[in-house]
Amino acid sequence: MASLLAPSEKDALSLALSTTRTNEKITSTDRLPIRRWSSKPSKHRLVGFLPTVVVLIITLGFVGLILGFLLSMQYVPAQGGKGFSAAVKHGSFVIDEEEWSDDKSSGGHLRVLVLSALASHLISDTSSILMTLVAYRVGAQWLSVSQEGEGAGIAQNPTPLQFGLLVRLMGSSSISAISASCAYAAKSRSRPQLPRLFKQALAMSISVWVLARLVGVADLWLHTTSKSISILRPTPAPSQDYMFAAQFNETICPAVHETLQQDGAIAAGPFPCFSEFQDYVMTNDAMSNAGFSVMANETNTAWKVISLADAGDLAVLVPGSKVDTLYTSYMASTFAVQASCTSLNSLCSQDGTGMTTNCSEAGYPRLPYSDDTNPGDAISNTTQIKDFVFGIVDGELAGTSLGSLDITSPVTSNPAKMAVQLRWDTRVQGATDTVHGSIDDLAIDTYPKPTLYAGCTVSFFNATVRLDGAQNAWSLVNSTLSSPEFATTMWLPTLWQYATEQLAADLMVTSRTRSKDVVMASLNQHLARLTLGAAAGYVEPARAADVTYLVPTLLGQYPVWPVLAVLTLLCLYALLAVVVFVSSWWTTDETILPPSDDSGMPFAQEESMLVLTRTWLTNPLGLVGAAFPGEDGRDDVRSVAKKPRDMVYDGNDSHMRLAIGLTDEGFGIRKRATGQKILALEGP
Repeated sequence: MASLLAPSEKDALSLALSTTRTNEKITSTDRLPIRRWSSKPSKHRLVGFLPTVVVLIITLGFVGLILGFLLSMQYVPAQGGKGFSAAVKHGSFVIDEEEWSDDKSSGGHLRVLVLSALASHLISDTSSILMTLVAYRVGAQWLSVSQEGEGAGIAQNPTPLQFGLLVRLMGSSSISAISASCAYAAKSRSRPQLPRLFKQALAMSISVWVLARLVGVADLWLHTTSKSISILRPTPAPSQDYMFAAQFNETICPAVHETLQQDGAIAAGPFPCFSEFQDYVMTNDAMSNAGFSVMANETNTAWKVISLADAGDLAVLVPGSKVDTLYTSYMASTFAVQASCTSLNSLCSQDGTGMTTNCSEAGYPRLPYSDDTNPGDAISNTTQIKDFVFGIVDGELAGTSLGSLDITSPVTSNPAKMAVQLRWDTRVQGATDTVHGSIDDLAIDTYPKPTLYAGCTVSFFNATVRLDGAQNAWSLVNSTLSSPEFATTMWLPTLWQYATEQLAADLMVTSRTRSKDVVMASLNQHLARLTLGAAAGYVEPARAADVTYLVPTLLGQYPVWPVLAVLTLLCLYALLAVVVFVSSWWTTDETILPPSDDSGMPFAQEESMLVLTRTWLTNPLGLVGAAFPGEDGRDDVRSVAKKPRDMVYDGNDSHMRLAIGLTDEGFGIRKRATGQKILALEGP
């Protein structure tokens, strides 16, 4: 088949039509009038400007969005500074995306990943746009070598096969098109010489494809390494009273005192809580029940007692689970107790069986205590021993029957002196009453019943503590010894034996299975905790200070290197577009001048030869229009159409319908009405 020649050439051939039309019949011997097409040099124009702008908006636009979002939303406390250098030093961009991790939020959105993924998808989709710019460059080279004379320049024009491969590359830049062109280029011995424009087009196609995929890989790297981290962000609390501190309830003792005075039962005393018989300890059920709840570590209580290990096992009264202090940091005044006990069993007199009989030598002449013995008498049988926690003032035992009323002077010093006497019965069936354990340095008598004696120094404090809501950790800010009168008031429930049974239960296993030092350390903790807990009913809430809410917040953490990889590749993609655009813009171009009709009106609009060449390289419709002319005398006009779809005749005549299949001339597409697979060409 002869080559199809462009009608713009001066000696253009006319198309011999082999079919007839229904309405306007044209035979193969008819001749169409020859229209004279010409061209003129054109000025430099912004060829490919719009595609370049689109690529730059997508690439540099996302670079600006991602980098701007990362730098403007940095969370300085977690990142360790603000700015790009701080992020590099930390290893990640840590940004506050204003996501809350409470019940109102399902999690963080990681918006930078959204931007990165969108950029990756758009870059992949804009490969065809960038290949349009490449097509301008290739088209400019093709036009240039096409105008050269005979000689070596002819080899710089593509062969039909090379042109077909170029159309695939410029139109899609897919991996299959690149593979086909690479496979063809690799056959250096069996193929014609490759023109320079083909090599450049293939190199540019590979570069565009690789860059687009590298952006996707970098985006995947960023997705797999980025994460949300949860922090508690300090936020100033609203202006209101936060009742997290503790203060002594001054209404407890005066109210009972006044009632008893009105009944004539007592006379006015020097201190409101030192009324005769100390009835407020026994008659105020709310106060005593509050103390029992705290000692038993019950849930949903207003107060609880904690031990601060770094403050010498200081027992501190803090809000209980009934008070919502979750995610709150504050400083509050409260009360604290600290105990320091010494085991007396080994310091007291014992009989031949190892039973403690008298502790006068240890400084506690009333121990062991029994209701059946006089002060200083030796104990002869441990069945006489009962559990007690005593207060000692001037050598007298307070708490034997009527609290501090058992002694002459009810006011203790601070620190106060106390004594502990505990005995347990073994309840192991089939075994003798022996101690469970084989420790040599025990804190108890092993015969005939496990019995513990200890002397303790107990200090009462007015304290200030701080709660770190982020770590849910308490710390002691400061503490001062309370007044002797206040200490005397706080130890009264313990002297009335409110805490004794709980103390015995807490120490029952430890005292019989651990060494003396371990038992005394445990006694220090439990005695301080229970002494303070028993008096929890005296306390009412007070205003806390420096209250700060800790808002659970999700931060986005983006590693620096994946972010830089994405941004760098986007910039390289933009740079490639600029280079191709500039190289295409500085090429020469010509404007096609269409012929005019009898009235002087041109048959078509002026069009750039470079733009038309780009269309032929990126869109197969130009080739389709040439292969299947419309036979209506306007095929030359359609060849310079601005839109690719206007280059092809699209009539509704039956002879213009196409079929595909095998004919006598081979397999291919043919006009259904004539059965011809191709059209012959004749001279004018």
